[in-house]
Order: sequence, then C-alpha cells, then structure tokens
Amino acid sequence: MKRTFSLSLIVIFACFCYAQQKVATYIVKGLLSDSTMQGETIFMLNYENSEKINSAKVLNGKFQFTGEVETPFLAKVYAGKHYGICIIEKGTIILDLEKTHTTSGLPIVNPALGTPLNNEFANLKTSIDSLSFDAYEQQKQIQKESADSYTRAKLEKELITKIRETIIPQYQEVFKQHKNDVLGAYTITQLSKELSPDETALIIAQAGPYIMSLPSIQNIVKQLEKLKQTSEGKMFVDFEGKDANGEPLKLSNFVGKGKYTLVSFWSRSCGGCRVEIPIIAEIYKQFGNKELEVVGVAVNEGSVSTKKAIKELNVIWPQLFETGSQPYELYGFSYIPQIMLFGPDGTIIARNLRGDGIKVKVKEVLKPL
Repeated sequence: MKRTFSLSLIVIFACFCYAQQKVATYIVKGLLSDSTMQGETIFMLNYENSEKINSAKVLNGKFQFTGEVETPFLAKVYAGKHYGICIIEKGTIILDLEKTHTTSGLPIVNPALGTPLNNEFANLKTSIDSLSFDAYEQQKQIQKESADSYTRAKLEKELITKIRETIIPQYQEVFKQHKNDVLGAYTITQLSKELSPDETALIIAQAGPYIMSLPSIQNIVKQLEKLKQTSEGKMFVDFEGKDANGEPLKLSNFVGKGKYTLVSFWSRSCGGCRVEIPIIAEIYKQFGNKELEVVGVAVNEGSVSTKKAIKELNVIWPQLFETGSQPYELYGFSYIPQIMLFGPDGTIIARNLRGDGIKVKVKEVLKPL
C-alpha cells in the first residue's frame, strides 16, 4: 500500500540539521552614479526576513559589501530609489543598481553576475522577465483590439495559459538541479504562484532540509493548506471586520444569504485594485441588489484611508472595513486584488477573477435566472 504524508510532516522532517558549508568570503561590488546617493550608506538585507546583514557607502559612484557566508542565501540591496537582488555566496559578485528600471509598467530588476548561482539566477530571471514583458504587450493589444468583454477574457485566458506553459517548465528544470539550495527555494516560491496547491505540494515534497527550514517555504506549506480548505466548491470561511460606523460586521452578513455574492479584497494603496473598480462598478450597476450582491473587503489598511479612496473612486457598493490580514490567512492568497464569487449558499464558485473574466463569470452563473 502506498503511503502518503501530510505537508505538516514534511515541515517537521525539515527540522533535522542541514550540513553547513565552510565559512567563505563574499564581495559584492556595484555601480551607482546617482548624485543624490553619493556619500550615503546603503544596506543589504536578507531576502527571507528583511534583516539587515551588511552596509556600505557609495563613493565615486561605486559601493562594495564584504562579509562571510556559510550557506548561500538571497539578499536585496536598497539604495534610495534603486534596488537590486543577488545570491550571497563565495566569490566576487557584480551588482549594477543602475540597471534597475521599469519597462512598460513592469519593474525589471537585473540580478547579479559573477558567481555560479548568481549566473544561473540571472539567466533564469532574464528569460522569465522577457516572457512577462511580451505577455504584457500582447495583453495591451488584446484590450485595444477586442470589442467585447467575452472575447477579451477568452483571449487573455489563452495568453496566460500559453505563457504559463513556457514559464513553469523553466522553473521546474532549475528546481531539479537545486533541490536543496537558495535557487531551489526561489523557484518554489515562483511555482507556488502558478501551480495548483496539489502540484505545488508535489514540488515541495522533493525539497531538501535546507529549503524546508526556510520560513518562506513553511509559510507556503501553510498557505497551501488554506487554499485547499477554501478552493472552489468548498464553503466560505467567515471573519469579522467593521462597518462604516465602526460597528462589528462579518462576511456572513453578505455571503450565504440566498444570492450570488461577488467579493473584492482590496486596499487603497493597491494599483491593480483600482484598475478593477470600474469593472466591478459596471457589474454592480447591472446586477447589484437584484440577482447579485457586491461587497468590498478592505485589507491591511484602516477605515479612514479606505473611506477616502472610496470617495475618490466613487465606490458605492457595501464595504467591510478593518479586516487586517485575516482574509490572507484564512483564504490562502498572497496578493490583491483577489476577487471571488460565492454561490447563494456560501459555496466558493470562483477565485482569482480578474478583468473582463469577472463579467464573463458573473453572466455565466446568472444566465439561468
């Protein structure tokens, strides 16, 4: 009989000690000609926990970090408006912060070069960034040329499927060669955004003890459990926030009351959330308070700032305020906007709805009514 183990047991097994490498010296050299940063101290942080691990001064357009490392790890360097990432390992690492830029709205951060893991990381990230940029341009063309929402949603879904079919194998191939190091951990975090919970669990099951010891990976394990518990077909999970007057208000005040319910998890500071608001407004105008209930759930921000954004954006559907991080923790998502459709009995009909796909799904379920 084949035995299976829960993800929680995988985490327990990861508690066994991971064999450490010998202490080695690393040097991170970089260029930064920004005149506002000359003479300023910049910091290197551990990507895993944002802990400061080193500092350097920018002098004559250059900077250099020097230190010792046992096990290679991913780090980020902040220098004013400039940002870079690199894998800290033995050797001399070249990090050009001047190459960090934005292309057509997409942030492109060129990773470092000069050491084996950094060179591999750079190849992977350059390829993925190029695919993401192409997809972004194609999506803009679809939105420009497609006349109706159904066609746009269909073409965008086909585009996403095509890109995923290229991106996922690249991450998987790198993971096969790095099942117990920092590069393998990075690929898991990226694959967890693309694969189903079950598919991600299969990848994690192959990871070594070092990867499994990382808090970010353990968080993904916990997230997978929540995603399974709140997947399509499962019953909604309730939580409490406040209404506009500061009185207690629950998600169950809206969901499971006999109507389909469209719930948008958002925040004032989320640019992507603002993009979705006109689409939700159109749906609310057509179906709201009739066949469909529409609700906004403000996450991670207080009611004062949220109310200001509601007024600016002319949001007129009901809102649940002061929910903090509860929705993230209970529903297992890691980013917003997160838009879900619930059935009349509270069953989760669809997750991760975006753009014209929201209209298509709402019309699909309401058509028989």
